[in-house]
Amino acid sequence: MLRKYSVPVVLLTQVIIFLLLLSVFLQQPAASASGEGAPPEMPQAQIISHGQYVWSYAAKFVCGLQRTATPGQVPPGEPILKPGNYATEINIHNPAYKQAPLRKKFLVLVNNQEAIREPSQVPPTKIMTMTLGADYATMDDCNNLWRLTYPTAPLPSPMPVFIGYLVILSPLELDVDVVYTANAPGDLATAPTGISIDVERVTGKRVFLPTGAAQP
Repeated sequence: MLRKYSVPVVLLTQVIIFLLLLSVFLQQPAASASGEGAPPEMPQAQIISHGQYVWSYAAKFVCGLQRTATPGQVPPGEPILKPGNYATEINIHNPAYKQAPLRKKFLVLVNNQEAIREPSQVPPTKIMTMTLGADYATMDDCNNLWRLTYPTAPLPSPMPVFIGYLVILSPLELDVDVVYTANAPGDLATAPTGISIDVERVTGKRVFLPTGAAQP
């Protein structure tokens, strides 16, 4: 009697297992199409109720003429820079195929031989906005950095030592490269006896930008 009923029970069990496996198999394409089950990717701009995460690039700039000391009047300690003439140019490229709204902050640490040394601190001198087109590029050099930082001041010649940060905030990841050049002696009217050049890639960091912060 037991043998008579065991075969239908086994068959019924196999049918149930088959139907369960079939339902799981049919659900897999739908999950794949919706992106479920795939590892989540970090969004370019994560917007939340009180702010958003953006990319921050702090590009160091060093500009201007560091004069040699007057003979017989050597100051104590070290100058801010060794005597020479310094220039910086900052290249910004938007590799995305959509526009990138940027915020640019200018923080000046040395101007006219006046240095902000710790524990002194300095806030951004100016904040401005611009939109960088899809796959477009732009640049800032010492002259442009001076004009944007001090829009009412004439461009000096020669430019005094002018050092700080250009901080670029972007919802999209950017390519930011800085080119530093220097020659000696620093006098622009004298043929240089030597020149140096260095190119640095600026690494972006993800930072939280509260609503209302970094406004022009």
